[in-house]
Amino acid sequence: MTDGDATKNDIAVRKRKAHRKSRLGCGNCKIRSVKCDESKPSCRRCQASGFTCNYSSNAPTLELSHSSVLRLSLPRGRTGAAGVLATGSLFREASLRPAFHIPIVLPLQGRLGDYTLRLGDYAALDRFQKRTAGTLGTVSSRRWYFQVVSGLAKQHPFLFHFFLALTLLHDTDLSQNPLPSSHDSSLAFHLYHGSAILHYLLALPSPTTTLSSSHRDALWICASILGAASFASVPTPDARAAWPLAGPDPIIDLDWLKMSHSKRAVWEIADPARPESVFHGLIENTPMHRNVDTSPPIPPDVLPPLFYSLFNLSQPSSSVDTNPYHSPCSILSTLSILWNGRIDDHNATFFLSFITQMDPHYRSLIEKKDPRALLLLLHWHSMVVPHKRWWVRRRCAVEGNAICMYLEKYCAEDDDIMALLQVPKERLAKGY
Repeated sequence: MTDGDATKNDIAVRKRKAHRKSRLGCGNCKIRSVKCDESKPSCRRCQASGFTCNYSSNAPTLELSHSSVLRLSLPRGRTGAAGVLATGSLFREASLRPAFHIPIVLPLQGRLGDYTLRLGDYAALDRFQKRTAGTLGTVSSRRWYFQVVSGLAKQHPFLFHFFLALTLLHDTDLSQNPLPSSHDSSLAFHLYHGSAILHYLLALPSPTTTLSSSHRDALWICASILGAASFASVPTPDARAAWPLAGPDPIIDLDWLKMSHSKRAVWEIADPARPESVFHGLIENTPMHRNVDTSPPIPPDVLPPLFYSLFNLSQPSSSVDTNPYHSPCSILSTLSILWNGRIDDHNATFFLSFITQMDPHYRSLIEKKDPRALLLLLHWHSMVVPHKRWWVRRRCAVEGNAICMYLEKYCAEDDDIMALLQVPKERLAKGY
């Protein structure tokens, strides 16, 4: 190849890359130098970030789509009215301050802006305090957890995004009828900006030393709430249209599984077990918050006999390092030994260790829809589905039934899988 040919090829490559950019995209996407899908009246990027989409050269850029967001005055001392927190609330200071601001991420790298809480936001924070926050943590830690959340929110107002997002998601779960589009927009807005600020903090050089102790504690609050939110976000209530039966969608498929993996990374940075963390005493004194030891051999006769043959648990060499099914089977056996597989509000955190401690090799098998991996996940879903926590029950019911249908469809000739399918299928059929 001559130098002239190489130069022509380089030019051709550059031209092809240039064509990937949107020429008719909105002004916000052009400023951010990202591809716009050109959806109208609003592109997807602007919808997700809460900014007014604009296709006119004369239209303002980076403008929040929420009307009256930037300027809002609340009468002082007003209590008990719709949309305003009552006196004595966890967020009383915010409710009594007009134009209370929380940070947002502008569509420019490294730039932050302000979002002013609206009346609907104050009402949602009231619901968070009185209802949604009570579904987090354990019975023994709930009141203490509340105090910690309150203190950290005063220091780091970006946490309000996570409180609002989880509350709005809880509203969706409780509602018998479709909620207005403004509700979905607010949910997407707070999830986007909370996640963006979290990502910004995690991307700082050496965050374990760059961030303050309270910042690291706030990161763990964010990861915990995002974990619950991702598990609660079920795209459809119809098991026939849910994963693993549904067609592949990299945007929503196993989003909770990806978040669970990311949460482990946040744990490494936040290290809530460190002595100066506000979580230190809780983790040290509560066995529920410790990892389940999955290294010992799995005792015989704890799990159904077919488990030991189907998952190679009887082999002397079976261990976490050699058998990708060993760790999830070990956790299931521990749950069976300690609580006979029965979940309640006191041991729920221990049951969640199945997903919070998921081995990467086993996680990969789930993503590939490996039948044996799906069967173990199904058994866990059937154990957890009786639990009344709103952010747990729907996914376990919908995804559990979808896995049942999937295995019956594609593994009907595997007698062992069909036999082990019956118990979790019966649990799910009880309609918890």
